[in-house]
Formats: sequence, structure tokens, C-alpha cells
Amino acid sequence: MLNRIIIMLTASLLLLPAAQAAPSIEDYFSNLDSFEARFVQRLFNAEQELEEESSGVIKIQRPDRFYLQYREPYEQLYIADGKKLWSYDTDLEQIIVKQQKNLLRDTPAMILSNPQNLQRQYRVAQYKSDDNLTWFRLTPKSSENQFEEVQLGFDSEQIRIMELKDGFGRITRLEFDDIRRNPSFTAETFRFTPPPGVDVIEQ
Repeated sequence: MLNRIIIMLTASLLLLPAAQAAPSIEDYFSNLDSFEARFVQRLFNAEQELEEESSGVIKIQRPDRFYLQYREPYEQLYIADGKKLWSYDTDLEQIIVKQQKNLLRDTPAMILSNPQNLQRQYRVAQYKSDDNLTWFRLTPKSSENQFEEVQLGFDSEQIRIMELKDGFGRITRLEFDDIRRNPSFTAETFRFTPPPGVDVIEQ
């Protein structure tokens, strides 16, 4: 389940206005404080066969706060308030709580939410493709990173597609729509109160 959070956070933090000519990845990162979007997530195996499809919504507030809700084909909720990460499985009626401080420290999610670290953690290459998107290929400098490669596709205004490839050749592809850049969130958006009768497991 943690991989889902990492994937969604990584993608959602990239919505930015386009630069006029040959924008760098830093251009796409500038002036972004919050983000909201709907997403469709597809997981492909090493043979590029579709294994899983899901969808939901994501909300981000820098620094380190996020709200991730899977709505289809099952309901799951993840909320990070800057101190704790809450994972709520509605079918199991179970909540897992973890300290957020170092949980995502070396993941693309946290690196991309702090773009000043991007060039230090990744080798970044830009290229164009036949889909009329501007793509950036991010290759981790550390062999300990759980992803072999991250690719980000932007149209003239904002991120549209993101792909993450793991060490087994599997690719997770995310497509975004109904995107809002720098929306206003209340503090309650990133607070979680366990429903009555639900098991809460502290880890």
C-alpha cells in the first residue's frame, strides 16, 4: 500500500505552468504550493500486460501533507499530516498509523516535493515523443532507490502522465485530469479521526 502513496505523491506534486520555450524540469516545479487532481492508475507487468487498474483523487499541501483516496475498484484512504501517516482500509475496517518523519525520506514522493533535491538525487534528461508531450526521464543516482526510472510527461501547461519502472520491469502509469493548481485547503483536509469501532494499529 505504501507504494501507492509514493506513486501518487510523486505525480501530484508536478503540476506547474509551462515556460515559453524549452522549459527545464525546474521551471515546471516553480511556484507550486498545493495540488489537486483525479487520477487513473494502471499497473503493467514486465510483459506490458495490464494487471490492475484503479482510480481516485489526490490532494497535496507542501510541505509533507497529503490526502489520497482510492475510490475504484475498492475504497482506501491515506492521510499524512506532517507527523503521522494514516492508512484506512474500509473493507477490513482497519487503520494503520506510522510515524511519517523518515517513512518516505528517500522516495520519489519526498524528493519531488522538495525540488531543490532533484538534481542531487536524480540524473535528469529531457526528450520529446510522438504524443506531443514533453518528457523528463529521471534515473536515480543511488542504487538503493526502489525505482529504476521515473518518467514525467507534460503538455503545454501541466503534468498529464507519469510512469514508474521498478526493478522487476513492472510499470505503474498514472494519468491525471481535472487538475487544480494551488487550491486552498483547510487544515481539516489533512487531519484524520478514526471512525468508531475501527481497529487502530500503531507501528
